[in-house]
Amino acid sequence: DSVRMTIYQPRRDNVSTYKLSKDELYRWADEVLGPTAELAFAGDGNFLCGEWCGFCKAKHDCRARAEANLALARYDFKLPPLLTDEEVEDILSRADGLVSWAADIKEYALRQALSGKKWNGWKLVEGRSNRRYTNETAVASTVESIGFDPYEHKVLGVTAMQKLLGKSRFEELLAPYIEKPQGKPTLVRSSDKRPEWNTAKNDFMEEM
Repeated sequence: DSVRMTIYQPRRDNVSTYKLSKDELYRWADEVLGPTAELAFAGDGNFLCGEWCGFCKAKHDCRARAEANLALARYDFKLPPLLTDEEVEDILSRADGLVSWAADIKEYALRQALSGKKWNGWKLVEGRSNRRYTNETAVASTVESIGFDPYEHKVLGVTAMQKLLGKSRFEELLAPYIEKPQGKPTLVRSSDKRPEWNTAKNDFMEEM
């Protein structure tokens, strides 16, 4: 009588499970999904921007997405101390989307330029590159011939070492020498599953 749906996103370390009754599922299909799909097929309805825009083929030049991101311009680039807490919170909720949208626009513009499109005020140039060897074996042989060691010697990283030894043997031999340092604080939405990080100031206030 009930349906359980699970979405597994290994790269995001996320497993989401949602359970609802069969009747609720049918009602959602009839009252929400069906009418929304009909509007979409007819080219009607309202555009709604969000994280899902990243999967849309029109994400590069969608006007609704552009308008949603350009709404930040209403803050007229005030210096941060002049913004209210509510304004900062609003900007935070939009910032990631703005960065993602800007990256999509740049990718789209570059792809079009590579196909021959000309953008006013912009041009294609050769990007920066770094020197590299054309024949590493010959380089090593040449350097060794004059008495120098051309190779870098260092301990394998944790992932590479675990692959070399195997997980169980790695844990058995090297566990005493492994640590996971505290990550750098980052600001995320309240819905994030990670526990809240306590600042030194908060610790001090709790002890008082």
